[in-house]
Amino acid sequence: MKKKLLSIVLPIGILGLIFGGILFMNYQQKVQYQEMINIAMSNEAKVVYEEYILSYIDSNAFQENGSIRNYTVDKNSLSYNPMGGLMVKIILNSNSYLYIDFNLIDNGDGTYHSAYYSESPNLADMLDKKEEQSVKVYK
Repeated sequence: MKKKLLSIVLPIGILGLIFGGILFMNYQQKVQYQEMINIAMSNEAKVVYEEYILSYIDSNAFQENGSIRNYTVDKNSLSYNPMGGLMVKIILNSNSYLYIDFNLIDNGDGTYHSAYYSESPNLADMLDKKEEQSVKVYK
């Protein structure tokens, strides 16, 4: 009788542990993803994005005469870098071919900086064309 009971309870217990582990891992992934979204959408992260755009891409960004009108965080591209930081892609002007990649690093005081910046080839081409046009105007 004990052997029969053990042969029924043991597989059910093992399946319960496996199923519980899967549910827990799924919950942890959702919590981690929400944490990544909160960091990428935070005001502190926006300071990093906008500072880079205004300093290196277009000093007239977000104005009428600027080539960059807006940006959005690509939530599907968020991931943690194994070497540290949060990898974020921002899409410029609602055009998925114009983007900048950032690796946000926490400074420990609630602010962030980026370990690197990477621009899409189309964004680089757009900036080169804009620079050529401005050179022609000044000559």
